Formats: sequence, structure tokens, C-alpha cells
Amino acid sequence: MDSLKIIFDNFSLELHDNEYYEVTVFDDKEFKVEDLKKLVDVQKTLGELRLPVLVICSESALTDSDLLRTLSKNANNPFSKADAFVIKSMAQKILANFYLKINSPERPTKFFNNREEAYNWIKEYL
Repeated sequence: MDSLKIIFDNFSLELHDNEYYEVTVFDDKEFKVEDLKKLVDVQKTLGELRLPVLVICSESALTDSDLLRTLSKNANNPFSKADAFVIKSMAQKILANFYLKINSPERPTKFFNNREEAYNWIKEYL
């Protein structure tokens, strides 16, 4: 398996075999709109590949409502074909419900308890 990994302060981005992106949000870090912009900028340099995204949220990873509003629009996240989030905490589950019901993401989006289930779901979009 061929992959390229780029590490930022709050998260990492890994491109797996030009098939999907994997984003890991680190423990005790908050993923904000500025981080999404950094992510999109790097995806541009990697060839602007529109691929499914597997997002692994560490148990204490956080976000805010600004990010949820921004992330839900395809124009702000143009290289994502589908988003699979692996979440662990009750706070993340509450945010996930809020995101799906209030922000209505414009691309297929689903939340999972483990990486294997999430990966199996994004394989539909490879």
C-alpha cells in the first residue's frame, strides 16, 4: 500500500493509493475552519483528487459550529466525495447528530464507532 502522510499541529492527512484520504484529528485538539482550509490547500497540491475521506477523531478531539456549517458545503470541501467519521465520545455523537440534522451535508456522510466499518462504507465511493 502506497501512502503519503502530512502532519499539522491539530491533525494529519494521509493519501492512500490515490483512493481515499484519511484525516486524523489529534487528542485534545480542535479542528476549525482554518484547519479545513489547510486541508483543502494540501489536497490541491496533491493533484486535486476528489476522493472519499475517512476522518478519525481522537476521543478528546473537538470542533465548533462554524466548522460544521462550513464543512457541510461542497464548495468549502471540494475534494471530498463522501465523508466517514469515526467518533468515540458522547460529545462527538451529539455533534454528529447536530451536523446531520441541522447542517445537512451536501455529500454522503456517515458516522461510525470503528475504523473498519467506516472504511467498508467509503469503499462504495472509491
